[in-house]
Amino acid sequence: MKRAVTAVLASLLMTSGALCASYQKEQAACQDDAMRLCGPYIPDHGKIHACLVTYKANISPACRAVVAPSSSHASKHHHHHKS
Repeated sequence: MKRAVTAVLASLLMTSGALCASYQKEQAACQDDAMRLCGPYIPDHGKIHACLVTYKANISPACRAVVAPSSSHASKHHHHHKS
């Protein structure tokens, strides 16, 4: 099952040239999170991205850095500043 989804994501990568670089990074960092949290939205990259942003508290730090870099840095910075 997991392998099939990975294949779908990989073939998606090949076909979408415009998003290729950023999507590749996101796909590598977020693959497990996307399958776990956003399975119903595969293979729609836009919906997966929106889903990952929605669940950014639940995704891996690597994925969060790709999906929502500004907000995650801002909140981290703010957090350190407070304490």
